[in-house]
Amino acid sequence: MSVAQITLYVIVALLVTKAVLTIVLALYHLRVQRQRQARSAAGPLPGVTVLIAAYNEEVGIADTLSSVLSQDVPQLQVIVVDDGSHDRTAEIARQFAHQDPRVLVLQQPNAGKAAALNHAIRYAQHPVSVSVDADSALAPGTLARLAAHFNDPRVGAVAGDVKVAGPATLLTQLQGIEYSVGQHLDKRAQDVLGAVSVVPGAAGAYRTELMQNLGGYSSDTLTEDMDLTFSIAAAGFQVRFEPDAISYTEPPTSVRNLWKQRMRWMYGTFQCMGKYRHAVLNPRAGRLGLLILPYTLVYGLTLGGAGPLFDLIALSVLLSHSVADVLVPVLLNFATDFAAVALALGLGRRSWHGLAYTPTQRLLLRPFVFAVIAMTCVSLLRRRDVTWNKLPRVGLHLNPAAPDAPTVPAVITAAATAAPLPELAPAALAPTPEYAA
Repeated sequence: MSVAQITLYVIVALLVTKAVLTIVLALYHLRVQRQRQARSAAGPLPGVTVLIAAYNEEVGIADTLSSVLSQDVPQLQVIVVDDGSHDRTAEIARQFAHQDPRVLVLQQPNAGKAAALNHAIRYAQHPVSVSVDADSALAPGTLARLAAHFNDPRVGAVAGDVKVAGPATLLTQLQGIEYSVGQHLDKRAQDVLGAVSVVPGAAGAYRTELMQNLGGYSSDTLTEDMDLTFSIAAAGFQVRFEPDAISYTEPPTSVRNLWKQRMRWMYGTFQCMGKYRHAVLNPRAGRLGLLILPYTLVYGLTLGGAGPLFDLIALSVLLSHSVADVLVPVLLNFATDFAAVALALGLGRRSWHGLAYTPTQRLLLRPFVFAVIAMTCVSLLRRRDVTWNKLPRVGLHLNPAAPDAPTVPAVITAAATAAPLPELAPAALAPTPEYAA
């Protein structure tokens, strides 16, 4: 047996082992989820403050606010921070504030998402704070599902389920499958292990007092949500995943914009790993050092890039040997891929049509992610900076017939049209702290 064949079998063994363990843990999470729901049903829901940082988001901010304000929670506060927008974002948000006293609109010169969210957290009135991206919309019941976890004093943060809601193209379909696998296999498995590494900005809940004590979001990494998740775990609190708390988000619709997004994500991940490197395998760091950081390093970065490597080695063996030499490992790898995607789609209540995209995802998206990891390593070695990139917005493409579709009342969504908004009385506008007396 050649070295290439041995390498092929080793890689497929690692990938299949990872897939099987992830599938088993994801299925076990169903039991964990039922137990948590039974315990949380006994207590009252805590109040929720929703934090929205918005920079040039006039295309989708109305849908976001409509879906948030339609949530059925006993106490709700919504804080929108306009981060120096040049479009009508602030006007649209103020229209909502004029119609609903639960909405507070703040403005600041452009300082970035982390600074905007930290600005908002100072005004939070309720024990649970939920970040919602300004290009996202919440499904009914999302805030209640997230808030219920905080009746357990051990919980510091809860990640919701993020789903893609873009125009139906090949690129967005592939991202939809990727999100389903990432949420309903990886996140469920991480939750069982106590190793949830990222609470996403599109639907992330935090204990307000803890968030304030930790200083909020950090601005020294490009993935401020991962950075905050790491700090919460380091403080000894649990980070959970709630699959019934659903947020629909707008995905990149071009390869170029997807590349920019993934470069930022990957570069930020490396930054966070470097920032917390002292905690790796350190028992004093608790879950962060013993579970989250090793899991991210081994499963997220190392094995995450092993798929395309397996395909390249399999092709090399095929060219120099016979089909029989690669048939077993290739079929085994393809079978676990299909099983993983099928389970993720089932757990996420997604259409089985996504299975048809599995070969395409393997041939296109996985090499793309591998290239992102490689280029990120090059950028780090050359000390080349990667910065936040504002992606163009086209708006959410939601299916109103879906059982978990966000509620977006037409009467309020009209605020997002190009028609001029009515002048509001000064008393209806929230003060801008930078300029307030």
